[in-house]
Amino acid sequence: MFKRRLGFFIFLFPFFLFSQGNIQNNIDWITLKKAEKYSNKYNKNILIYFYKPNCEYCDKMKKNTLKNKEIISLVNENFFPVKINGYTKDTIKFNSKTYTNQQPIDHGYSFRHDLFFELGRTKNSITAPTIVILNNNYEILKLFPGFQPKELLLRNLKKIIN
Repeated sequence: MFKRRLGFFIFLFPFFLFSQGNIQNNIDWITLKKAEKYSNKYNKNILIYFYKPNCEYCDKMKKNTLKNKEIISLVNENFFPVKINGYTKDTIKFNSKTYTNQQPIDHGYSFRHDLFFELGRTKNSITAPTIVILNNNYEILKLFPGFQPKELLLRNLKKIIN
């Protein structure tokens, strides 16, 4: 009898263990092209995280705020998250428009990308990092310029979700 119960427990143990939900340790970043496609299909908002290479506050956001398990869960469950270098030289097509970084490549990577400027600016200035929330019509719902401590970002994301 004991062996039968032990065997039954061993058989069911993986179901108990894995039925608690898959806890993720990272945000599931996707391309802007996929976010654009899925946003319309599933009527879900897009979260774009613009960063700048070698940016102290961008690194701080990456290592602290965006590693918080509650933020990871909120972002993965409620948004199509996209991470974009705001100073990239890549051409980006979004919402039937083409965006570029107009500075010649031989001048380095110190000039912002036009998509970053269009979506991430507040009164003609832009700050890295910046989080932009777009609805499925690509209208800006909310803009979070600069470093966001995890408590502040959590509060703001919860407001958008509700």
